[in-house]
Amino acid sequence: MIQVALPLISSDLNLTIELANWISISYMIALIAVSIPLSRVISRYGVRKSTIIGVIVLIIGLLMSALAPDVYFLLFSRVIQGISVAALLISIYMFVVNQISEDNVGSALGIVGSMGYIGMTSAPTISGFLVYYISWRFLFVLLVAAFIIELALLFRLDGDWKNETEPINVRGSVFYILLMVLFIVGLTNITRPFGLPLLILSFISFYIFVKVEIHNSNTIFNLNLFRNFKYVICNYAAFIAYFITFISTYILNFHLQYVLGLDSRIAGLILLSTPLVMVLMSPVSGRLADRYDNRVLAGIAMSILLCVMFSLCFIELLPLYLLIVVMVVQGVGHGLFSPPNNRYVLTLVDKEDLGDASSMLTTSKEVGKTVSLSTYNVICLVIIGNQAIGSDTISGLISSSHVIMAIASVLTLSAAVLLFYSKFHYND
Repeated sequence: MIQVALPLISSDLNLTIELANWISISYMIALIAVSIPLSRVISRYGVRKSTIIGVIVLIIGLLMSALAPDVYFLLFSRVIQGISVAALLISIYMFVVNQISEDNVGSALGIVGSMGYIGMTSAPTISGFLVYYISWRFLFVLLVAAFIIELALLFRLDGDWKNETEPINVRGSVFYILLMVLFIVGLTNITRPFGLPLLILSFISFYIFVKVEIHNSNTIFNLNLFRNFKYVICNYAAFIAYFITFISTYILNFHLQYVLGLDSRIAGLILLSTPLVMVLMSPVSGRLADRYDNRVLAGIAMSILLCVMFSLCFIELLPLYLLIVVMVVQGVGHGLFSPPNNRYVLTLVDKEDLGDASSMLTTSKEVGKTVSLSTYNVICLVIIGNQAIGSDTISGLISSSHVIMAIASVLTLSAAVLLFYSKFHYND
């Protein structure tokens, strides 16, 4: 919902393109930084209880955004939202895998995926009309109402699910959070004098973290999971899928509103194309995932998405009807990808590692989205500079789209190759 509203938020708060991008980046930094540490907290104290707390904190963060007097208060509220949403995203997978038999996990994840895609489907349209006729602040009020309903439903659940008995590794958790923040802030500010040193410091910190945690009996994450190359490939594929899908939707929104001059209502309706197809594809893909090799299905999906990314390298040459066709094909590709890849990752690990697998899958996806937007932010700063978006920046926006879509095409190709390699090299 926030993506469609960004142009109006930028206009209302007089934001540069960098600050506009940070409305999304701040949320995603918080989400990926706490995902892995939170998985142990959720496993120890219970999925239901943790989800309830997450929803309450999220409601507070949304109310803060609705009342934000300036961009900095808005950014702080987005951080709170990112932390609470991390708990919800981890809980989703743990709810499903703990309750559904392994033979039906693919179908269940397909249904859950459809629910997420219904949210994605309705979000652009609802957002476009609300910000046009009422205010972007009302978006957050509407979400508060939705989460109050979810909170009421959560209180109706009986029982809870706990898989963790070890005490929480506070020192490792804090160190991990800091290194993830260093990485994203460094990457996003790579064009500034302090950007590269922060990025290098994050890599050094990560190396130290791995060396210390691998000898720790109470780690925040089971690093031995990464000894399984199949597990690594599928998480990498999830990273790429969300990298390309998030950033392509992001630049399509900017292209529709800034380059083609469409208002938020029409842009929201057009952006509906991709998630609407995802809704239709996800249950079908989930059923296919229970019958056929998950890596082959995910590899085919990546090949479809590769065609989409290559097409968007020439975004300014595509008339509106072809852009819609591209968005529909993207919906087919992403809807086909997610259920089989999710199923393979979550059934590849032992039950006691489910929390870690869920948090890593969530982290892979959110890091993909965050790195894509951080990369795009850097590209925009190099090509456009740190200025407000207007008619004089349109050519720069188009050039920025060319660069990020070329990067996305290369990454998509690498993911498709690795998925097929995994199938034929590890034929199990």
